[in-house]
Amino acid sequence: MAKGISERTPQIIAAEINSIKDQTGRMLLYSSVEIGRRLTEAKSMVNHGEWGKWLENSVSYSQSTANKLMRLFEEYEAKLTAGQDSSNSESIPNLSYTQAIILLGIPEEERESFMAEHDVASMSTRELKQAVQERDQALNEKAELQNTLTANQGAVTEITYERDELRKQASGLQAAIHTKELTIKTLQEKLDSAKEGEASAGKIAALEKDIKVARIKLSANKVSFLYNNIAKEFEDLLKELTKLAPADPEAHEKYKSEVSGLIGKIAERL
Repeated sequence: MAKGISERTPQIIAAEINSIKDQTGRMLLYSSVEIGRRLTEAKSMVNHGEWGKWLENSVSYSQSTANKLMRLFEEYEAKLTAGQDSSNSESIPNLSYTQAIILLGIPEEERESFMAEHDVASMSTRELKQAVQERDQALNEKAELQNTLTANQGAVTEITYERDELRKQASGLQAAIHTKELTIKTLQEKLDSAKEGEASAGKIAALEKDIKVARIKLSANKVSFLYNNIAKEFEDLLKELTKLAPADPEAHEKYKSEVSGLIGKIAERL
């Protein structure tokens, strides 16, 4: 007897304890599912508004506990029953109660693939929680990345639209400028011909007036073209300064000061 006792080691004892814990956990899960089945049945019979009172008086359960047990029944009953048939490839592994509760954090349609990727039955509670947390973190990061991509795509679309509109405006202004330049050239040729042909003073004065008006319009078109370009560039500059502020406050203040100085110089020259 003493020899038999001496052959037992702490490792053997730990293995036996863990085995008993696993068996207890699995029994608890099956028992919880069966309780959840009966709670679901009872809830369909209890009058509306009396469910919480019935739980407290009849089985000493809170509504949160009852909800958890009924969800265990809803989520696991079919596959636990299927698990009794070893030929069913879709039956879930021998989960413990704690493992089953943790896995409720994964949507049912994704749970089976998660369990296929992880040896859930042999994982400790801590390991399983960590695996689920890592999954959730990966999904959150993926969602954030997708949101960023979507937002950036929207920004790219907006920038592309603005670019195309600016190109249209620039093209229109350049065409107007070119037209005014041709008009001035034509009027100047007429004026030169009029002077050489000894035209009347009235005709020469009229041509000179037309040339003056055309040059004013040409100058206005050039100012409009340059202003639109500067206004757009200045708007982009302000946006980039705003982005720079939280990332590099020192650089932001430096360029903000330089921009303010440039604006001041422009104002002085206007």
